[in-house]
Amino acid sequence: MGPYRRRKRARHRHGPSWSVIVAPALVAVAGVGLLIYMAVSRDAVANLVNTAADTWQRAYWSKPIPPQGPAPEHYLAQARQIGPQDCGICHAQQFLDWSGSLHARAMGPGVAGQFPTMTAADNGSCMECHAPLSEQWEQLPGPAGTWTPNAAYLPALRDKGVTCAACHLRRHVRNGPPLRPERAAVSQAVHGEANRTSFFEASEFCKGCHQHAPDTMRPGGKLVENTYQEWLESPYAARGVTCQGCHMPDRRHRWRGIHDAETTRGGVTIDTRVTPESPRIGDRVRAELTLTNSGTGHAFPTYTTPAVFLRAAFLDASGQVLPGDYFAETLIQRRLDMTRSPWGEEFDTRVLPGKSAQVSFDRRAPPGAHTLYLWVWVEPDHFYTGFFEDSLRNGGDAPGSAQLRQAWEQSLRNRYLLFSRRIAVAAAP
Repeated sequence: MGPYRRRKRARHRHGPSWSVIVAPALVAVAGVGLLIYMAVSRDAVANLVNTAADTWQRAYWSKPIPPQGPAPEHYLAQARQIGPQDCGICHAQQFLDWSGSLHARAMGPGVAGQFPTMTAADNGSCMECHAPLSEQWEQLPGPAGTWTPNAAYLPALRDKGVTCAACHLRRHVRNGPPLRPERAAVSQAVHGEANRTSFFEASEFCKGCHQHAPDTMRPGGKLVENTYQEWLESPYAARGVTCQGCHMPDRRHRWRGIHDAETTRGGVTIDTRVTPESPRIGDRVRAELTLTNSGTGHAFPTYTTPAVFLRAAFLDASGQVLPGDYFAETLIQRRLDMTRSPWGEEFDTRVLPGKSAQVSFDRRAPPGAHTLYLWVWVEPDHFYTGFFEDSLRNGGDAPGSAQLRQAWEQSLRNRYLLFSRRIAVAAAP
């Protein structure tokens, strides 16, 4: 019997060891500590909410936005209208920016093409964010689930998406952020002085459409649209970096995101490592391609629609992936199972702020290998590409199918190469 076993037996003769007594206590203390930490963390996050802005936006974004009603008689003729082109007469830069944005295309063919096969209630649930003005709704919800014709409906506005009026107009009163000093003396004779509030510059302003309500579906424990909460729990909220700070720099009305390659590149850092640096046929080649969410104030990507692919492969002289096991891929995406109700979550590999995703490649360079290729491929509309394909396959002649085909073709054009690196593979010595 060795010394360790003699000591162990002696302890047992004198009662339970200190580890038996102390360990449960340590576990209990650790558990309490974790609960305290979680509570403090939740409180810390909650304290970052601009409660005044949040209360204001709930009332401001009552949807559908109530009808504007008759315009004041003293307004100039163009100021009595609520179409974006009317605002653009004086606000030319803002109109130009908006015209090229996803807000302007929020009621594009991919949305409108689904409406013929949906109920009025389902249409309304989409339009609350995609076309929130009452004037864009042909019918309005009534009591007990009924729908009634809308006397304020303006057909020309229906397909304009999220318009200037949706954000800035309530009962024909203009609303906006505080005037910049250089604009303070500008006359507002055209449509009266606007209501100015700093709430337009708070992230809570965007929450009305970019954060689903707490009582909606939570696949995998997370809301389907959870962008505001992701931002709130990120370092950016604590630093005061708002949604507008990234998506409306210099108050530009472009709202660029993952559909824009330049914006996406500004939100991530991509690194590569290859060993050996100058590979030859027959060498064992190890490569890593790492994407870090270094500048995106929420999960990358935030919604369930996009997919980002990190890829590595050996290519032949024609640029094709060599047949065999010479390809590796890491998928960044949140994928939901919508075949059941409520929806489920298949997986979530998105990258939170400060975190990274990586594809690792470890292969021996085979005969015929010409290039080691590392690349990042982005499909902003990945979910809808598949959804539109399925819809067209199962009902190509159904109402709305022409619009869905147009949206499907556009989704293919929206794909892009975010990053690439080619390493030549030399012949064997």
